[in-house]
Amino acid sequence: MKSLRVLLFALTASVLFLAPLRAENFRNRYGMPLVKESDGSYIIPNAKAYEAVIGDPNRLPKALVPYKSKNRPLRNTEKDKILPEDLVYKKSISGKDLPMRIYRSGQSNSPVVFFIHGGGWIKGTYTASASFCKTLAGKYGITVVSIEYTFADVPGARMEDTVKDCYDAVEYVLSRAREFGIDPERVGFAGSSAGGHLSACCALHFPQTKAYAGWYGAYDLQLTMDTYAPESKPERRHPYDTYLNEWDPDYISQFSPVKIAESKTGLSFKAVLFQGTADITIGPDNARRFREALVGAGAKHVRVMTYKNVTHSIGLSYAAGDMYSKSLRVFAKTL
Repeated sequence: MKSLRVLLFALTASVLFLAPLRAENFRNRYGMPLVKESDGSYIIPNAKAYEAVIGDPNRLPKALVPYKSKNRPLRNTEKDKILPEDLVYKKSISGKDLPMRIYRSGQSNSPVVFFIHGGGWIKGTYTASASFCKTLAGKYGITVVSIEYTFADVPGARMEDTVKDCYDAVEYVLSRAREFGIDPERVGFAGSSAGGHLSACCALHFPQTKAYAGWYGAYDLQLTMDTYAPESKPERRHPYDTYLNEWDPDYISQFSPVKIAESKTGLSFKAVLFQGTADITIGPDNARRFREALVGAGAKHVRVMTYKNVTHSIGLSYAAGDMYSKSLRVFAKTL
């Protein structure tokens, strides 16, 4: 018994000793990470990087105050009624099951929105953004399909494999329209970051596309990779060597939504693109370039929502509610 008490005391002491060292996640109202100092104050650890694009971030109002996004457009009781279901739509090149998550609207012949998560093509999960997906299904009667795909760190994987996964997932659902209770001619796409890139590829690939919502997407792929994984950062660059065919510009262009759109004519789907001016992850110019390419290809209804001083993490900033409400609206009004 004595030895047990000693052990319990030691464990308790170790927890108390380690507790102050545990990292806490804080962000300010612009989505910038904050670090809490020993005196209780906060600092922006990568202030120099933000300074290069927006000036000194410490001068922004409430820049050193932790902030929690309200996300009011996603607060509704209808979404609580949605019980998603998972299924496997194919095997990956490594033989792994690739799942998708279905948020059924409960209505027959409903529109369908395909959502693709972000994570730098190397992480993330198809279970992400569940509140947004449930809101589309429960409040607006739109079936949502969230797609998993092959990551860049899978041995031998190339971007063509990932893009094909997304195309195959969409084909899987559209070819079983009656089974899923959807209208295969009323199709929308949405995605965040790397998922913004993949969902944009899908929107351009499928002629049934009626609406698209891109959250801080990587649309100009060369611009994105030059910012996200420049040659000066080999530790970030190397995981993508095989994935991007040794960084071959022609290969990268094949999967760049801006380049794909420039080769199109007669595009007619509506799109809303969201970007922060302090996006130092993929560069703050992606949305503008994609809009120009879409308009040049015939799209007449393309809006760019630019949020001043907001980072790549729009969903954690003061602009989150606006991004979600406008995304919901483009699908509700168009599909």
